[in-house]
Amino acid sequence: MYPYSPKRNPFLLPASFIRDAAYLILMLFLHACSTSKVPEQVEVPDYTKVYHPVINQAELKIVEENYAEALTAYKEAFAAVPSPFARDYYNAAVSAVRLKDEEQAFEYLEKLVLKGVSLPYLERQEAFDSLERTREWKKFVKRYPKQREKYEQGINAPLRADLDELYARDQYFRQAEGGLRVHGDTIRKIEADNITNLLNWINDYGYPGEALIGVADTLEELPRFSIVIQRQTAARKGYDFKSILAKAVKEGRMAPQPAAYLLDQQAGKNLYNSKVFAKISCKRCKEKDKNYDKIQSLLLEKMSEADVEVTNKRREQLGLESLQDYRKKVLHNAEDEQFKLNYNWSVVNYVVPSSEAADVLLERLTVAEE
Repeated sequence: MYPYSPKRNPFLLPASFIRDAAYLILMLFLHACSTSKVPEQVEVPDYTKVYHPVINQAELKIVEENYAEALTAYKEAFAAVPSPFARDYYNAAVSAVRLKDEEQAFEYLEKLVLKGVSLPYLERQEAFDSLERTREWKKFVKRYPKQREKYEQGINAPLRADLDELYARDQYFRQAEGGLRVHGDTIRKIEADNITNLLNWINDYGYPGEALIGVADTLEELPRFSIVIQRQTAARKGYDFKSILAKAVKEGRMAPQPAAYLLDQQAGKNLYNSKVFAKISCKRCKEKDKNYDKIQSLLLEKMSEADVEVTNKRREQLGLESLQDYRKKVLHNAEDEQFKLNYNWSVVNYVVPSSEAADVLLERLTVAEE
């Protein structure tokens, strides 16, 4: 019993009446929304069907140095989806430069800026040297601050910062004195927290792709938060991201190549053959060694025809090109580095202490036919 009871205000409605009235209004509102002719959300196309196969054709035309047909394929792919990938805009821009189509090249450069690619990064690219000598480049530079601001306003910057923090937390005690040996328990706790946070954010926002968080100034192949996924290996009984990554690729939130790499990392096997070539580094190997020529060569994993067929089917389901096409692109990029057709993981480098150790590796590798 309260010591003081104020007089009842005759104009004050009972709390129960207000609560019931609010509930009734809410129900009427929801009913109106369900019966009104509000347009349904547009279904996102399956990128593995309408986008990536066309991008593959564009990239193969680049390998053939047929830039006109490459540009035609890029335009077809871009028109088929709501949010093309920055890497593809980049290669399309380089194709336009090769055709001396400055107007088209600048159109794709503008798209890159709106994706988050920075002006300093573009200025460092040899592919665009000819454009930097034009009047239009000066206009492009002048427009850049406003376009950059538009990009920053269009992404979820707080989420990007939170995702970057996952990487910082992952690295902090690993880089500290003693590393995993001293801070093992703390590191494992951080990994568990990181995976919980990442899964919660994926549940809230969907997989954090370019449309949601942009790219980090450059054409990043993997955003830094991907380290959280890489830690979840099958050998350590980590969380299986296969269904999440496959869904992200289909929805255009992630390109299939980095997804394949992460899946290979998780599995501890080259299931998608993301590491398509190999090199061996052996300082102690001598020319007189029987396998010296092979050690100096570009190598690839030995695979039977049945293995290649199974791998290609797996790659196709993820929206990837065939192994044969992938190899063509990586080899071409070694000759023409102005395009972006390979990845940091495309060629794995093995460092071995001796010729004998190299021989063990060579049992499952063969010389690539360039």
